[in-house]
Amino acid sequence: MSIPVRALVLCAALGAGGCAPTYVNHGFAPQIAELDALQAGVDTRGSVLRKLGRPSSTGAFDSETWYYVASRTEKFAFYQPKVVDRTVAVVHFDDAGLVTQVNRYGLEDGKVVDLVTATTPTYGRELTVLQQLFSNVGRVSAGDALGQ
Repeated sequence: MSIPVRALVLCAALGAGGCAPTYVNHGFAPQIAELDALQAGVDTRGSVLRKLGRPSSTGAFDSETWYYVASRTEKFAFYQPKVVDRTVAVVHFDDAGLVTQVNRYGLEDGKVVDLVTATTPTYGRELTVLQQLFSNVGRVSAGDALGQ
């Protein structure tokens, strides 16, 4: 094989390798077997903490609910990252600190929430950059025409 052919093959291999997606994992969610080991009415906050570790988050208005959240994102070239897997484990406690319920949710259970929907309407025409730059070309006021 000649040197130019080798160089071409090497460049093609490097270029193809750059097209592979990159995966990133965030957070921690316990496995199904670990969640099944939790017993409602028996396990306490302390035992859940020992078995599963610290939660990713707790309830916004009370600490009676613990959330364990893990997600996996895929990034391909210059495109926006895409969430390909998400797992949320939810552990509910009663006022005495005993587990009442354990739930597990996946990406298919989620709902898309549009956080910013309100926009302020503007009236009039929206000009492009070129229209703004050239909008005054050829406009002459009466004062400019008379040299005042």
